[in-house]
Amino acid sequence: MNKRKLLLAVSMAFIVAILVACSGGDSNNNDDNNNNNNNNNNESANYTEEEVTIEFMTISLSPTFDDYINGVIDKFEDENPGVTVKWIDEPIDQIEQVVLTQGASGDLPDVINLNTLYTKKLGGLDALVNLDKEASEYREDYFEGLWKSGEVNGNNYAFPWYVTTDATLYNPELLEKAGIDEVPRTFEEALEVSETILDKTGAYGFPLNITMEKLLPLYGVPIVSDDGTEAIINTDEAARVWTYLKEKYDDGIIPQEVVTGQAQVSELYAQEKVAFWYTGPQKFREVKDLSPEIYEKSDVAPAFITDKEIERAAIMNIVVPSGGENTDLAVEFGAFITNAENQLEFAKEANVLPSVIEAAEDEYFKVDESLTDPGEKGNNVAAQQLDIAIDTTIPTENASEITSVVREEFERVLLEDKDVQEALEDAEAAIEELLAELD
Repeated sequence: MNKRKLLLAVSMAFIVAILVACSGGDSNNNDDNNNNNNNNNNESANYTEEEVTIEFMTISLSPTFDDYINGVIDKFEDENPGVTVKWIDEPIDQIEQVVLTQGASGDLPDVINLNTLYTKKLGGLDALVNLDKEASEYREDYFEGLWKSGEVNGNNYAFPWYVTTDATLYNPELLEKAGIDEVPRTFEEALEVSETILDKTGAYGFPLNITMEKLLPLYGVPIVSDDGTEAIINTDEAARVWTYLKEKYDDGIIPQEVVTGQAQVSELYAQEKVAFWYTGPQKFREVKDLSPEIYEKSDVAPAFITDKEIERAAIMNIVVPSGGENTDLAVEFGAFITNAENQLEFAKEANVLPSVIEAAEDEYFKVDESLTDPGEKGNNVAAQQLDIAIDTTIPTENASEITSVVREEFERVLLEDKDVQEALEDAEAAIEELLAELD
């Protein structure tokens, strides 16, 4: 196993665990790009007249990525004489309490690694620096949808950092048997060809293994408002989507055991019982563990999308609390650790994706015939979709409860023939009650 494949198998699993837990996803030219990035993103001030220390807090990156983080800090300190960056790493299960406790005492670190939920919560309280104002010169460096991951009421409070998103693993032999020449691009196209696949092969096509709180935002239907205060799931588009999916379920092309969570799609795929697996590329290797033969003959296509042409992403952010003594320097460090050079290096270390356009355009993420391993290819295919990626995180502390409401109402539509409009109204009412509990 080459070095990149080993990193992909180990580091990606580690990083994705962080993203999931916190969500409520080589060329000479590179040297030129890195030099340009340093010139653009690191117009560093000189702090030699007075020693300055800023604190930088991350989530569960130590000890796995000690060398990388310390290396970035060393570079920043070298470019800013007189500056010391003190790195603090907190475990996933303690980060909420740490932020709440330190926030209440007014003693938050100068720069913090946060998920989207807490970014939006603190941004909504005006507890973070508005980067649309204080870091506007960097905005165009990042993919637009990812820059907006920290947006509340039209203002962005975060530098997007590392990202994961999805791709589609598929079985070429099943598609050939069904007479399917091209991999579908949209969810609806995938469900349409699923009928043919089932008729010709006995296998399901796309088993609808994306839950509704993740799918509806891709149709332009957020579950709650951006500031987390209002349920907005009950829309005409949501009704259209659920009605369509109910029709497909009744046609027998969506397996009940997937809808109810009684079957793992990785297992069905490894048994050639489904043709498509829409998921994060880091999970593709589950198929390899179950059936190396099926894994080796699989191929990868871009993730399914909707007519809105957006893709979901899981994002980690860098934020700067407002009111600190060194906010300008903290913003500078936030821009530095998320610049193209440093993000590309971290992407290689952790097998994640960068939020900066220049880094994503590096040869490292090129998709070509040399990529024969589905997991490795999947990561690069996913990188090609970052320009349409958005963070669909439900921005409330009780996001898991809201998620349960949405999933349960949708299951009632499919399994119990509940009226779609009634289900959406009931979901809206239940979500409003949950949001009221936060007041």
